[in-house]
Amino acid sequence: MSAMTHAVPEPPVPEELEWALREANKEVVAIAPGWFRAWPSGEEKWSAVNVRAATQVIVNHSREDDRHPDAWTVRALFGDKAVELRVGPYDNKAQAIWVAHAILSIAFGNNGR
Repeated sequence: MSAMTHAVPEPPVPEELEWALREANKEVVAIAPGWFRAWPSGEEKWSAVNVRAATQVIVNHSREDDRHPDAWTVRALFGDKAVELRVGPYDNKAQAIWVAHAILSIAFGNNGR
């Protein structure tokens, strides 16, 4: 008796995630998995962080931030230090959440799927 196999198609990727993956891929640093450009602080010329080493990736309403008043940003936390990733800012929380998800998907190699 032969076993029947059923191919299970992969579920479609939502349009929002496709957009977010394109957005996140703009800031990937191709040195090793998980590295993304971040906004430099102080005298730094440029900055990059390994999202895989972050304790959290958060979406922040930067109302209190003069750089992006009333916008949403994506930040990586390393203990008590927050680093703003070089994506966005976004006009709404949903866009920032999609991009944060895409960044984590790329960092950990599953490309959102």
